[in-house]
Amino acid sequence: MRERIEQERAWFRSFHQLIFGIVGVFLIVVLPVIAWTDHLFWGILYIGLALVPVNVMYIRRSRMRRTLNPKLSHLYRRQVGSDCFNTIAFFIALNGGELFESNVLYLGGLLMLIVAGLLTIRIEKRMKEEDVWLPTYEQLKG
Repeated sequence: MRERIEQERAWFRSFHQLIFGIVGVFLIVVLPVIAWTDHLFWGILYIGLALVPVNVMYIRRSRMRRTLNPKLSHLYRRQVGSDCFNTIAFFIALNGGELFESNVLYLGGLLMLIVAGLLTIRIEKRMKEEDVWLPTYEQLKG
């Protein structure tokens, strides 16, 4: 149990560092480039590329959890799929107006984001029911 909490904490810290780095680079580098070129293409490209390491972190968390609790590997696979689906839906919802000419496709992206959120909530609820050793946010933070 202790090993599992320590690994979850390490993943949580590295994920926060990744997000902090992505936001920092966006504010320091990308926003000035967007202002200089007066085109949102660079921001859209950066956000799309920044989602790749986020998904890699989700995959690493899934692998770590599967080694520590193999009986729930089916739920961890579903969770990583849901997390990746969420990042794609977030990207489409955030940039749909720029990427798509049609409002129907943009609304489809927003609907995809809602479905992805509901799917994630359902998977998280099921994981908490089946896995009594899943650390809470307070355990990870402390």
